[in-house]
Amino acid sequence: MREFVDKEREAAKKLPQVIKTYKFNIPKLIKALKELIKEDPYYLETYIFLAEIMENEGNIKEAERLLLEAYEKAMELIKDEKGNLPDRLEWKHPTNRHIIKALIEAGIMLWEVGELDRALEILKTAYKLNPSDEPGVRYYILGILENMDFEEFESIFTKEGEYDKKSLENWFNRHREKFESFIRA
Repeated sequence: MREFVDKEREAAKKLPQVIKTYKFNIPKLIKALKELIKEDPYYLETYIFLAEIMENEGNIKEAERLLLEAYEKAMELIKDEKGNLPDRLEWKHPTNRHIIKALIEAGIMLWEVGELDRALEILKTAYKLNPSDEPGVRYYILGILENMDFEEFESIFTKEGEYDKKSLENWFNRHREKFESFIRA
């Protein structure tokens, strides 16, 4: 079994400082984030944060482009020289979390824009690589399979700005058969 564990990245240490330094100056923050991406194009948390800013600024296409670029970089990073995915990419390794987040965020973005087959493919990959599923990818997959759009999913399962894990788990358990047959396929 081949497990991928990413290395410690200097950009992971720099990102919180960049955010803290420029949080009240969005143009400078954007510039600093782009510079950090140039320094380490494989630290994917930077893309995710920049995409969120772009979306909040109304630049949806740029946000989508950034998330797809992060997804592509994630695939480049974790595939071996023959183009094979690892057997595991686990959340328990903090250095892997930026990669898993990039997969999830790309999947959610594709869900939001209606590219459901691609969204499911990416989310299924994220789930299979990290079957302990600490981030809850299974909920997103089931939401798509249940024909929910992302806004509906968020409105049903978000309370006070966070997911209501108990109601998510209860809902998942009631509908898990659909999820399990999809994952086995």
